[in-house]
Amino acid sequence: MRYSTASGMVMAALSIGEAVAGPAHAHLHRKIHEKKDVDWATLNWDDMGIDWSSAWAAGQATKTSAAVAEATAATVATTTAAAVVAATTSAAAAKATASSSSLSTDLSSLIDDVELLFDSLVGISNTRTSFGSSTAASGSTGDNYLGNVGSPYAANIMKVSSAADYDYTITFTNTKGSGMTVNVWQKVGPDMQLLSGSALAPKNTSLTMYLAKGASQTVAFQENTQIGWAEACSDLAESGAYATTWGEANFVSTGSGYDVSAIMNPNNNNYDMTITSEEAPACTSSRTENMWLTATDPVGTSDGSCYIAQSSAHLTVEMGGTV
Repeated sequence: MRYSTASGMVMAALSIGEAVAGPAHAHLHRKIHEKKDVDWATLNWDDMGIDWSSAWAAGQATKTSAAVAEATAATVATTTAAAVVAATTSAAAAKATASSSSLSTDLSSLIDDVELLFDSLVGISNTRTSFGSSTAASGSTGDNYLGNVGSPYAANIMKVSSAADYDYTITFTNTKGSGMTVNVWQKVGPDMQLLSGSALAPKNTSLTMYLAKGASQTVAFQENTQIGWAEACSDLAESGAYATTWGEANFVSTGSGYDVSAIMNPNNNNYDMTITSEEAPACTSSRTENMWLTATDPVGTSDGSCYIAQSSAHLTVEMGGTV
């Protein structure tokens, strides 16, 4: 079911399928999927007191000689100093041991995650815990539009524990029988070329995550972010992009959109992916409805996408693998 496009909610400048009805839509959709002019040779892949207590009061309290008082004070001071040093050393050692253990655990977890990722590809924002600054939009609607790509690049995308505090999220769930790596890229790649994100994704991307069988991960996005995603694989198109089915979304306050696209899948429509949203529960994009089979052939009663009229978008993506 297609939703109203009132209040500018059309998916303006969605690299992965401009939501402009008619031939213009198909033309723009095809151009992003077939982008081939990335200049690989020029890419920069590298763009991370101790407070001493006085003991004299104890000596002053007795009517012994000054020498005895001094000796007593010296003894107490020495004993106190030794105790403080011992306690400080013990605490420091314990803290160092705890820090070392924590660091070891964190590094071990990080290494495990990297080893599980397809081709060990770590996304730019894999370890990000807060958004960076937004970047200003520029260009006209279509191929020349540049939305928010984050500053630094990809700071507009991050993994989160819950969707509750964010306006734009996707919860990815692995419904196939084995683990998978999900790769999320932006329309504009890290080389800042307008349509290079998908072509660069297998080597340099915004976010990657490993999902075990049945596992889920929520990802949050800043406003005016345009993205695509796919299960990472070794099959690549001539452009360098993943030759499989993609998911696509555009998050804007005037209305968002999402779709499943088999345009880049050489095996036609053989990948199981379903996208739903809280805001538009009656519109599902999947292998059988509201999706793109080819650049000119939408499936379902809409123009190949689902639309959200509200100023937020909370999507659920189920990825079931090849069917």
